[in-house]
Amino acid sequence: MPLAAPNAWRPRGIADLEPNAWHVLRRHGNTCVVAGPGAGKTEFLAQRAAYLLETGACPAPHRVLAISFKTDAAENLATRVRERCDRAQADRFVSMTFDAFTKSLVDRFLLALPVDWRPSYPYEIAFSNRRQVEDFLTRARLAAPQQRQAAIAGFGAADFESKIIGAFRLPLQAMAPATAIEFVIERWWSELLRRPGRSHLTFIMLNRMAELLLRARPQIARALHATYPFVFVDEFQDTTHAQYDFLVSAFGDPRITITAVGDDKQRIMVWAGARTDAFDRFEAELAAERVPLVFNFRSSPDLVRIQHVVAQALDAGAIPTIAQSGRQVNGDVAQVWTCPTVAGEAQHLARWLAQDMASRGTRPRDYAILVRQTADRFEHQLAPAVAAFNLHLRNESRALGRTTLQDLLVDVYAGIAQAVLRLGAVRRVPTSWQLALDAVLRLRDVDHDDELACLRAEEGLSAFLHGLRTTMAAAPPSTAAAEALADQVLAFLDPRALAQSFSEYATGEALDIALEAFRLHLATCADGSPDWVTCLDRFAGVDQVPLMTVHKSKGLEYDTIIFVGLDDATWWSHSAGNPEGIATFFVALSRAKQRAIFTFCRERGQRARVADLYALLTAAGVPEVAC
Repeated sequence: MPLAAPNAWRPRGIADLEPNAWHVLRRHGNTCVVAGPGAGKTEFLAQRAAYLLETGACPAPHRVLAISFKTDAAENLATRVRERCDRAQADRFVSMTFDAFTKSLVDRFLLALPVDWRPSYPYEIAFSNRRQVEDFLTRARLAAPQQRQAAIAGFGAADFESKIIGAFRLPLQAMAPATAIEFVIERWWSELLRRPGRSHLTFIMLNRMAELLLRARPQIARALHATYPFVFVDEFQDTTHAQYDFLVSAFGDPRITITAVGDDKQRIMVWAGARTDAFDRFEAELAAERVPLVFNFRSSPDLVRIQHVVAQALDAGAIPTIAQSGRQVNGDVAQVWTCPTVAGEAQHLARWLAQDMASRGTRPRDYAILVRQTADRFEHQLAPAVAAFNLHLRNESRALGRTTLQDLLVDVYAGIAQAVLRLGAVRRVPTSWQLALDAVLRLRDVDHDDELACLRAEEGLSAFLHGLRTTMAAAPPSTAAAEALADQVLAFLDPRALAQSFSEYATGEALDIALEAFRLHLATCADGSPDWVTCLDRFAGVDQVPLMTVHKSKGLEYDTIIFVGLDDATWWSHSAGNPEGIATFFVALSRAKQRAIFTFCRERGQRARVADLYALLTAAGVPEVAC
């Protein structure tokens, strides 16, 4: 495909970009893009990638690297670039998560690591919970010299790994610890890295090893620089100490252009180790220009006005955004429902949902019920009342083995297996066929330019689907039948091929976790389903009202959000003016396209702790309505 002249290039798939987006799109040099709710940051990054690739600003064989925090965000961005660029150009766009990228470096260059920090191969991926960290800190304190024990006792389990392990740069050679922090860090690495049998590594440890690798082997850093002259970082406000340090070490070169996109007002991951100064440090240390995107493509003008009131509580200098979507509802776009009892709240919510869907012609998945935490408890309170109106509540934060339903549904294997089963239940589903065929070509390591090999792979998929359809037609949905089908699909896709083809499954238990969750969820959905189509619809959440925590809703949008439990009991850790609490509130409010509803139940608790949140709603003119 011939290159386009930079001044003649036009956006792909959309009419235009806002002026500030055009400025960043063409800009040379590091940029902090402040992209608030509904700003279309994923679309902007896809357009910038298309511009760089199609104008030759990033000439072949150089590549554009995009780093995201979640797998689904990375895949979503990659998909958009593939839809906007031809194949040769899209193949030079690499979209990965922070964890996948740093892990890939360690896996590829493991033998280049200094011997003191070199893990076994294979190694296990470790996921440390709070109790395990507490036990470790107790052991470390008791083993430490007397003069260091008091300092170690002050370390908290909640942020120990993110702020202490993650903020520590590994020396080229292990050294005797000189402080309490160094003592604990050395013991952490000793217990996990040098574990008998196989090393156990957390993703923070892998990050630290990848950063060390670049310092220990400058030629690897130079190869990175030569490969990726342009780097995107999504959700930059959630960057942890380790991730920021790796980013600077890997790409803090004046010849590399970093585009960091995010919004401090949506920083809700401080509890997980997110830096509170990432944007400021990036501007100061890498001479980045801060540029806001001012259009909001999601919410109606009235909701944008309310959101701005909350935004100013987080940043007094917040720039008002300009709504690009029209209002589609009559009456209030936001309300507070005050209910005396939990049962009354559930009945009012269920009745309102049914009536609103009937009057507006909306579907269950146009709505989302958000809670701050403990979605399981709210599921028990709300599900029976919702079912009484022939609606189904779907707790997307529900645990499935060692993961959650929401995480399963964005898992690579789950997407492929679901597409294959859909083709077994319904003969012609073009999107499922394309997804399944692309997966088979990748799993069989078929070159897309080899027409004969592609034809054989397609024939193999067709033959398998013929047998699968026969099996599904002969065995109606049941728990046992679903488990057998899951095994049949897995055998066809081949676990070894999955591990070899997808980096997230290369080591550790990620694939086993996904397989276990897929089997459990498919079996649950099959139980009571009249046919396999219904079972798969239940699996995908078709016509079910999603229930999730605010943290799980990040990056999503709905016509209407109903935030249940704006009270002291649910917000027990909130205090007046707490930035992370207000940011959580802001994220919930900004998921809504047309309407946002907040509920307060007197039976559940008081609202003294969250009085500042109610004050913001009052200042924005949001009325209270009795249930």
